[in-house]
Amino acid sequence: MKRTTTFAVAFTLSAFLPLSAHAQAAAKKPFTFDEVMALRNVTDPQVSPDGRWVAYVVTTPDMKEDAMDSDIWIVPVSGGAPMRLTSHKKADTQPRWSPDGKRLAFVSTRDERAQIWLINPFGGEPEKLTDSKMPVQSYQWSPEGKRIAFVAQQELSPDQERQQKDKDDAIVIGKDYKFSRIWSIDVASKQAMLLIKSDVAISDPQWSPDGKRIAFVATPTPRADDGSMTDIMIADVDNCPGTGCVTRKLLENDGPDVAPRWSPDGRKMAFLTREGRSVLPGQLRLAVIEVGQQKPRYVTPDFEYEPGPATWSQDITGLFFTAPVKTTTQFFGVTLTGAKPLVVQQISDMKGVMGPFTFSKDREVIAFTHSDIHHPADVWTSRSRIAFKPVALTDHNPQVASLAMGTSELIHWRNPDGTDIEGVVIYPVGYVKGKRYPMIVNVHGGPSGVWTQSFPGSWGNFGHVWASTGWVAFYPNVRGSSAYGEKFLAKNVKDWGKGDYQDIQTGIDVLVGIGVADKDRLAQSGWSYGGYMTAWTITQTTRFKAAMVGAGLTDMFSMYSTNDLQRTLEGYFGEQPWNDEKAYRDASAMTYIKKAKTPTLIQHGGADTRVPLGQAQELYMGLSKNNVPVEMVVYPREPHGLQEPRHQLDKMRREYAWITRWVLGADENSKMTP
Repeated sequence: MKRTTTFAVAFTLSAFLPLSAHAQAAAKKPFTFDEVMALRNVTDPQVSPDGRWVAYVVTTPDMKEDAMDSDIWIVPVSGGAPMRLTSHKKADTQPRWSPDGKRLAFVSTRDERAQIWLINPFGGEPEKLTDSKMPVQSYQWSPEGKRIAFVAQQELSPDQERQQKDKDDAIVIGKDYKFSRIWSIDVASKQAMLLIKSDVAISDPQWSPDGKRIAFVATPTPRADDGSMTDIMIADVDNCPGTGCVTRKLLENDGPDVAPRWSPDGRKMAFLTREGRSVLPGQLRLAVIEVGQQKPRYVTPDFEYEPGPATWSQDITGLFFTAPVKTTTQFFGVTLTGAKPLVVQQISDMKGVMGPFTFSKDREVIAFTHSDIHHPADVWTSRSRIAFKPVALTDHNPQVASLAMGTSELIHWRNPDGTDIEGVVIYPVGYVKGKRYPMIVNVHGGPSGVWTQSFPGSWGNFGHVWASTGWVAFYPNVRGSSAYGEKFLAKNVKDWGKGDYQDIQTGIDVLVGIGVADKDRLAQSGWSYGGYMTAWTITQTTRFKAAMVGAGLTDMFSMYSTNDLQRTLEGYFGEQPWNDEKAYRDASAMTYIKKAKTPTLIQHGGADTRVPLGQAQELYMGLSKNNVPVEMVVYPREPHGLQEPRHQLDKMRREYAWITRWVLGADENSKMTP
């Protein structure tokens, strides 16, 4: 179908790296799906109190066991070879240093249920600390290092255990919730005591500096839909009766309030908040409050981006945090004294993405992960939080240097309604200027997700495989994406399938217009909201030769009552579906299913509650009954995102095979991997 979309002639391309020469590309190996599955994922860097070491997690897919193998590593900040502390086949995660830096705690599933273990990082074997009947979810050392507070789901009563054993386990929807609890365990005696047993979902326990109080985040129920109703609670744990500690709210606010962080003197709390209980999409703000008072001070009221959890300076005069800035993440600081209004200062200027950071006790050493388009995440450090000079400490994927990867650029264009849009483009290996290539358009989830300058090597984004096989990979950050400010975040409210759809199409027009993409060899894919946009797209245009809809929303009316985020949908659509049926029907691919002609692969998790399987089944039936080539693949046991390595590999291979078959005419029975 011929399209006559108008777009602004003025656009810019800003290169991340210079284009590769043919000789360089020819000397390297192709980036295959096996290479994707061999990548090691580096996360959760924890700098030791003295600033000399960083502990972190390395996760590798174990294809033989069909599981993720996570282990704890440490690396010296001064440089040197990383050392692997654990090597169990089960998951070892959440490394946390004791306050004196002599021990390292971590959570392990080596005894089936997740428990806290201790290890001397400089010699010795792990020792099991907790023996909780329910898996440990999170924990924190007390300031003096003698206790650990941990969160675990409430234990089953004897009657519940019997009913579970007898399979007499009917669930009453909206009532039979499993709440979480906070326990404290004495490290020396291993005696555990129940501290908090309120009927709420608990997360993020934080000891006060004097060890007499614990702050935590409480959600009314474990339902995802209640995630916008969080409160910060404080419990006096120094004197708890047998019925549990008495708790009180940090402040009265409709929420959400999250990420409580005590000041070093214990008098103040920094936290992330949003005033009122609006269902509209919006950003959290950083605030500070005197504990015991009710009026917070908003530290970042005019800051364009959304701050992450903050860390106090030792002298209590400032806060540090990271925030996503368009396709990057940057490190910021704000001084709480002096100028009013407070000025947020950007400290870093890094290409790519910084992960969560930790500080040494004196705040002089910072550790974090960093990745970019051509480098998977590794541990980085800077020895000063002000004169920020980041240095890489690890290289857990050295094989990547021998793989052929496409170069990348940032492209900007203007939608017909005047909205400025940005996206990432990865060029084919050996790209020749002026030559047109097949192009895959990948739409992110969310809808408040965002494509960044991070490494595209995962089951959900294997851009380097596409580039290695001669494709352009295009990642548009359409309206509604995060990291572009609150106004941009809310631009697709009551507008799904309209402005966001045009953002994608005009971006494609730009790449076709400058001679990069072949208009006759286009495909689109996406997962979650990206799946929604792809299902919508195939009912609006026939310009694509193939599509992959992953965990996609297809019928917004039925989606509302069967998924787990009703408040989110009310925020975007303005009403419940029976109060505005037209809004939900008009934004549903199924309403226009008879217009669909594009060969479509549907992939979905069999245990998905975020986007229930029925959404995929509706699309499959609509396409098949209208004689559109379609194939549907369901992955048993999988939730909204695929977790099992074999399923991840299968998903990539099927997607590649389907798209190349219909776009390039490749035989259906050709090999499924490049």
